[in-house]
Amino acid sequence: MSSSPLSRRTLVKAATLAGGTAAFGLPQIVRPTPAEAYSVPSKMRWWYQARFGMFIHFGSYSHLGNGEWAIYTGGWSKDDYQTQVSAPFDPARFDAATLAELALAAGMKYLVITAKHHEGYAMWDSDVASFTDTTGATPYNLRDYSGYRPDLLADLKRECERRGIAFGLYYSILDWNHSSQTVDYDATFSTMASLSARTAYIAAMKEQLQELLDRYDPAVMWFDGDWCGNPATPALDDWWIESDGQDLYDWLISRKPDLIVNERVKRDLGLGDFRCPEEKVPPAPLDRPWETCVTMNGAWGYDRSRENSYRSVRDLLREFVTVVSRDGNYLLNIGPRGDGTVTAGSVNILSGFGAWMSTYGDSIYGTTGSPFTTEPEWGKVTAKRGKLFAHVFTWPADGVLRIPRVRNAVRRVHLLNAPATPLPYTVRGGALHVTVPATAPHADVSVVCVDVLGTPTTAPAGG
Repeated sequence: MSSSPLSRRTLVKAATLAGGTAAFGLPQIVRPTPAEAYSVPSKMRWWYQARFGMFIHFGSYSHLGNGEWAIYTGGWSKDDYQTQVSAPFDPARFDAATLAELALAAGMKYLVITAKHHEGYAMWDSDVASFTDTTGATPYNLRDYSGYRPDLLADLKRECERRGIAFGLYYSILDWNHSSQTVDYDATFSTMASLSARTAYIAAMKEQLQELLDRYDPAVMWFDGDWCGNPATPALDDWWIESDGQDLYDWLISRKPDLIVNERVKRDLGLGDFRCPEEKVPPAPLDRPWETCVTMNGAWGYDRSRENSYRSVRDLLREFVTVVSRDGNYLLNIGPRGDGTVTAGSVNILSGFGAWMSTYGDSIYGTTGSPFTTEPEWGKVTAKRGKLFAHVFTWPADGVLRIPRVRNAVRRVHLLNAPATPLPYTVRGGALHVTVPATAPHADVSVVCVDVLGTPTTAPAGG
């Protein structure tokens, strides 16, 4: 991921090359009207309805505890990093069932784990010959380099599928360990040794990706590390260009047509199946399916210095609801320690989400974004056929919640946590005036449900 402050220099450069702010994942956008909303491809229907997933950053960097960019930010040589960080990495306490259960209990419907991050360390038993340590003698992967015998990715996939959680994999296009590349601190983070080395690396990368497809059959492939300009032909710094991204996407889909692939095969060019702003919530819906990925404490990989820097459950819950109300998915990250255990701060937040989702999940799963072109002052709105959900951040002091009126006939109104008890309401001034209890039913996000006929819309019937 690009959480390192140093990464912003390259993003600024890429934005300049692209002629705008696109490299930040947030170009200037105009919110579509309900009639102009994008359609969701059939292969993505489950993903779009899921809304909520777990991101896991886990690799040999987790042993060091300085985040996933440690080799870059610490100025490590390849040799020293391999022997002092990767070799002692031992996830002996990694428990796939525990992780999958945490995701399930939090209400997450899919999971994406780092198969290979920028450090180049493969979290599976890769047989591709060129991915070795600097001696060329030892494959640079979890089994051969650390001696860890279980197939960590297979174990996690199995435990996810037992719980109905879709399994996905993250893969970095750049590779700071590979013999073809060196760390670049001034331009695009990774410089190629030669154009022939580039060609060989891309072929080897596809070999690793074929291994991942064959062994783990992921539902999602989540790419990263595509920070290069986009010249007409590759250079040693700008070595990954649009045609490479399109070729990679086509290559993947030819092998697994139902695979969902993010835009970072080459970002901000309309490639892939969904957009993925990072640590940001767009101010309005985007023009295609999208997902924002966020950290709990500003770190993707485990960073012991951030153990006491976790955001509040309230802050993250409200961010989550805001994303879904703007028709996006939410991929919430955890960074296990080097031994595989999950931090107490992560468990606390996941538990908080689980408690809320167990009661209010119907206002998230299978919903679309708000049908309204403006957001109410009191919170956010989601919708699905037969229901309009008012997510209330600021409970009304006067006991009346004013919900913008939809064109549909209203059947009843109730608190989502008390469906058997209807709430009184009147219709006037273009709004439903709903009488609510004096105290909010949930301290962070309460939900009032409006049952309607049909799919909530602000457009005229049949228009």
